[in-house]
Amino acid sequence: MTGPAALTWPQRSALLLGVLLVVWAVIDFARGHVPLGVLHVVTGVVIGASAVRTRAERLVASLMGVVYLVVFAVGVGQPGGSMDAGAVGNAAHLLIGFASVAVAESCAWCEQRARRATRHTARRTTHHPHRPRPN
Repeated sequence: MTGPAALTWPQRSALLLGVLLVVWAVIDFARGHVPLGVLHVVTGVVIGASAVRTRAERLVASLMGVVYLVVFAVGVGQPGGSMDAGAVGNAAHLLIGFASVAVAESCAWCEQRARRATRHTARRTTHHPHRPRPN
């Protein structure tokens, strides 16, 4: 199976987050908030593109968590500065930071689960000379 249905839920979440960030970037550019628009479009494209592989998504989501938590801190620490997105925008940056960390952790969980399933399947299909084959 291919397409979005074949992706794990953290990958689908990352893809959705990427789309939302690009839409937010368009709004930022329209309002004249170029630095935030650049941040949102770049991170939106990167996280959306990385959603095709769980390992890549885990790395990108970890980095995005750090980036957005720093952007939140800078935005709150410098009111009126280039990274200040207002109360709602700053809260969204905080939420994106924590959500990105959650996506990274979920990708790690999905990878571990897939490895266990692969090992289990390999054990069931491997013939052991001391045990009779199941019928």
